[in-house]
Amino acid sequence: MTDLTIDGEIDDSISMHAYRQLELAGCLRVIGVVSILGNGNSTTAQIHRNLERRLPALGGGLWRRLRGPDERYTTVLNKRAEKSADIERLRAIAELIKSATEPVVIAELGPVTVSARLLSGGYVSPAEIEKILAVGGRVRNESFATNRSLGRVFAFRDMNVSEDVWAQDFLIRHHPAKLWMVTYRTGIGARAATAPVIAQTIPSLAAHAKSRARTLRMIGFLGIPTWDTWTTSFFLRTGSSRLGCRSIRARLAITSNSPNSMRLLLGDGGRTITACTNVAN
Repeated sequence: MTDLTIDGEIDDSISMHAYRQLELAGCLRVIGVVSILGNGNSTTAQIHRNLERRLPALGGGLWRRLRGPDERYTTVLNKRAEKSADIERLRAIAELIKSATEPVVIAELGPVTVSARLLSGGYVSPAEIEKILAVGGRVRNESFATNRSLGRVFAFRDMNVSEDVWAQDFLIRHHPAKLWMVTYRTGIGARAATAPVIAQTIPSLAAHAKSRARTLRMIGFLGIPTWDTWTTSFFLRTGSSRLGCRSIRARLAITSNSPNSMRLLLGDGGRTITACTNVAN
């Protein structure tokens, strides 16, 4: 599940390239890529068009592409109803999962909307999903600010969580053992990428990487954080240990009066999930 953009966040694009390399190495098999709303306030329809434009250049041109739902789990919860078009899309995703002959791991590179809606709506059974890889979470008092340049003033939000907080809450409350989460700490520091390295490794992303690096420097990032890409570590023999993945309690909590007041807190009560929290030196 991805909210890949072609001119904003770049880690989804890097992730698609990385998953293709793992597939070529025989570590996994990608059975499909699902578009979902998210980055830059993009709709699911916009993300789906982005996938059609970019996936071939990243090696995923033959992957099956499915359009995800238009509405967040939070919206459905409030309305107590689902749009008919979304029902058909979720059924198609569920059919793909059910057709797999091996355990299915869902990599949620955007908000966890699709997993929450599949499970809460009974489209799939928990037994049909081995793990849900997701991105987000912080320890108490951890700030998503760099304290450099404009980053002293502007802290970005924990986007994948805040885009659909009740979807995240549903998975933590009802399926915590399924969750394996990369956190803010995991993709910064030495695990950040640079525009030249991205351009050398994935030439089709050169212009995007240069533009993204320029924006991030304004808020104090010396590199390009690659949070989503580190979900690939789940499939590597020493991946989880290198990221410091461990059992830890997690819960959604109101921590401020800001528009993004609901935050995923780690190590402060709640249900036990697996979260990766090592800072790269």
